Amino acid sequence: MMARCCYQQDHKMLGLGYQEARAQRKSYGYTASNMESKGNEEYLLYFGRAHMTDFETGVAARGLLKVGRGKWKTALMRGRNQPGVDFRIYAEILLNSNDDTHTVEGIVKKHFKDKNIKGSQGQKELYDIKSNEELFDFVYTVLEIAQDCYNITPETVNFYLGEN
Repeated sequence: MMARCCYQQDHKMLGLGYQEARAQRKSYGYTASNMESKGNEEYLLYFGRAHMTDFETGVAARGLLKVGRGKWKTALMRGRNQPGVDFRIYAEILLNSNDDTHTVEGIVKKHFKDKNIKGSQGQKELYDIKSNEELFDFVYTVLEIAQDCYNITPETVNFYLGEN
């Protein structure tokens, strides 16, 4: 497993946005037309937040941490950005299969019930994780359980913390 981190000492958690995710996939040799094609899946468990700016006051805000799974990071981010939100991924665990994403997402649900917050619209994938250090602990605990209890070794773990 390889872990990468973009982290600055200012402790801002800005994450990876949709445009950066597209550029990242292109840097791996994918084109805009094939990065979300069958055979080019990027199985992942992601840890991200919605960033918004109030349209009247200009005040910036962030939502709770969302933990979810997907096959194509760019597709899921595009959907989360539709209402004008800037959805940013702070960390991701890249896995070998879709089944692994379901298993690892289940680990989060089972072992972090105390951090889970039900959203006002019935959302179930929201967690009370505030700092970079807390996010590191959260992700690495999930990884440890996945490896020790389910024999799942991720391809890569990425953190996108601080300014990109």
